[in-house]
Amino acid sequence: MLDQILQGLMYPFMFLSLYFQVFLLTSFFENKKKMKKEEQNTIINYPTVTVAVPCWNEEGTLAATLDSLLALDYPKDKLKIIVVDNNSKDRTYSIGEIYEYNNPEIVKVYKEIKQGKHHAVNLALEKSTSDFFGCLDADSSVTPQTLKTIISYFENTSKVMAVTPCIHIRDPRTFIQRMQAIEYLMGVFLRKTYGELDAIQVTPGPFSIFRKEVFNQIGEYRKAHNTEDFEITLRMHKAHLKIANSHKALVYTVGPDTPKGFFHQRLRWARGFLENAIDYKELFFKKEYGNFGMFTLPMAFLFVFYGFYASIFSIYVMVSSIVNTIQRWLAVGVHLRMPNFDIFYFNTTVMSFIIMLMLTIFLVVLYIGNTLSDDSQEFYRNFPIFFVVYPLFIPFFFGRAIIDTFFHRKNDWILQDTKEFKQNFEN
Repeated sequence: MLDQILQGLMYPFMFLSLYFQVFLLTSFFENKKKMKKEEQNTIINYPTVTVAVPCWNEEGTLAATLDSLLALDYPKDKLKIIVVDNNSKDRTYSIGEIYEYNNPEIVKVYKEIKQGKHHAVNLALEKSTSDFFGCLDADSSVTPQTLKTIISYFENTSKVMAVTPCIHIRDPRTFIQRMQAIEYLMGVFLRKTYGELDAIQVTPGPFSIFRKEVFNQIGEYRKAHNTEDFEITLRMHKAHLKIANSHKALVYTVGPDTPKGFFHQRLRWARGFLENAIDYKELFFKKEYGNFGMFTLPMAFLFVFYGFYASIFSIYVMVSSIVNTIQRWLAVGVHLRMPNFDIFYFNTTVMSFIIMLMLTIFLVVLYIGNTLSDDSQEFYRNFPIFFVVYPLFIPFFFGRAIIDTFFHRKNDWILQDTKEFKQNFEN
């Protein structure tokens, strides 16, 4: 009886998931020609751009980040880089000063004593006089063509107020980072498809670029439950400001390299999403906010809860199967033999077919994400790790995020546990 109830509760989730996947896949193919046309965008007049680099104890990655910005194929008299040290305890500020000394016309370094990334970015925003403003996390890097590719979207339509890039994990080494590489491939597809639907859910810290007038209209960054990039996206949708995605603008970021670091990062993201979504609940199911308000935002909010339940259900099924197998062995003994595939015994339940269809669509989505940008990841090598390991994390960070949000627990900033990888990144 319990199995039937638990299984019955899974059907709405599976239906919504399948519908969501088909909807996004259909939308992608409907807009494929438009995406190809976007790749031909060009720049006639180069506007001025300021890139903020907020830092907190980033001595291991800051140099590589600044090197990538200085290597941008963009007129240097149109580019400003503002490094803001958010009261670091290491050599971050000193490294920034070295780059300012060697590139005085481009790089400026400031110290912000108020703790919090939003304070650091707002200081850079205050110092900026450029037409466009963006942020690059100090653990990320860009390719030489990235900025030109992004700016071309603004040049080709005045309606676009912000552009998000295509983000990949930089040099994934540990199994946790290789798992994230697959997750980010899915993000490549989702962000592009959301962009065509005018429903992008986050303008991520790694190199999202805004027209400066955006901040004049809606204000500066806020703490926003330690997810300021998601909150400002909600604010832009509320003000009906269009956000696009450039799938050829490559950005590489350092992913957490330990299970602890990955859990803490995803917990912060999940809780920040829930709390900000609740703060902007007036966007839900309102036609005036288009696909974002009517579809993608409510679905994402619902999927946090259903994703938590689905992961718990999957673990329950797996444990039950193991227990049943052990009980059978204890009753009749262990009889090992080579597996024999017979189509007669193939599971033909409705749920099994839905799961196989969802998995097939998921693989297609990952393949598209892998081919959409100019950087191909080791898809076949990393996918098995993602498929096995990622679901094990979901009940923990989703469950903890739900509990913390609705019991109003203190929301402290949680740092990524990437010290070892930062040393490798520096070398």
